[in-house]
Amino acid sequence: MIVLLDDTSVSYCHYSNAKTERKLIALSDLKEAVLFSMKRNLTIQFIYPDYALPPEYKDLIESVPHTKIASSSAIEKGIADIVVINNWQDLQDCSFDETTIYVWRTLKGDFFNHYNLIIGILEKVVRLNIIITDIETFDEEDFKAYQRVLNVISDSVEKIYNKKEVQLNLLTDRMMLEKMNNCNAGWESITFAPDGRFYICPAFYQEGLYSVGDLKSGLTIKNPLLYRLDHAPLCRNCDAYQCQRCIWLNNKTTLEVNTPSHEQCVVSHLERNASRTLLENIRQHRSFLPNQEIKEIDYLDPFDVRKEW
Repeated sequence: MIVLLDDTSVSYCHYSNAKTERKLIALSDLKEAVLFSMKRNLTIQFIYPDYALPPEYKDLIESVPHTKIASSSAIEKGIADIVVINNWQDLQDCSFDETTIYVWRTLKGDFFNHYNLIIGILEKVVRLNIIITDIETFDEEDFKAYQRVLNVISDSVEKIYNKKEVQLNLLTDRMMLEKMNNCNAGWESITFAPDGRFYICPAFYQEGLYSVGDLKSGLTIKNPLLYRLDHAPLCRNCDAYQCQRCIWLNNKTTLEVNTPSHEQCVVSHLERNASRTLLENIRQHRSFLPNQEIKEIDYLDPFDVRKEW
């Protein structure tokens, strides 16, 4: 379960949080949300605002197993398990900790212009996730640029692998996966917001979309099967296992929560293919994931070969 502690809690995914007015979750609601998760044996991710929480909130949070997600600009440093960086300038200036996971949220233009920063960072951290926040605006030239950048980064990751294994979601995740590993919002995760209501994911709350219940009535998700992978006609046959398959982005671009856009599919398949090449190149140096195979394909959007399924 994802718990937004404030209206200004940091975004760690594709959506942007434009809210600037603080609205801290009521302590009573936070207690009920923690109890709700404990009764159902749910893991909790607490999403932090930039300011320091009152002591009673900290005490409650520390009373249960959890993961903290906070911005690199947060006042309290060193508390987060996952640190979100929102621009390339902060990425350049960040003091990285090798035990922390980092998320770089970036526009495509900044990614294309500053991807060279990534290589040095990978040698300092346990994992780096890159989220391109305007993926729905990709065109053919962007796809070509993305493929070129992935190839350059892949060459550097291959060299790093001679010294240690690194994790970069765009390239290394697909090498390790044998099945889909997506956000699965609405099916395997749910969000509790500062207004005391449940939402499919943080984006649905921040964008003012529909809620799916509250602590009193429980979850009331309409057509819950639509959020399941086995009810997604394209995705259930796809092997771009690292694809985020962002439910909010699906809803935004195709008006269907279980159908990604063309842009999301092509980007994910470019990553998949780059992962395949990286896997083959690492094997030139040593034995690596001997039972893993990423097959060669001749398409970038599963919609183009849907009739074969």
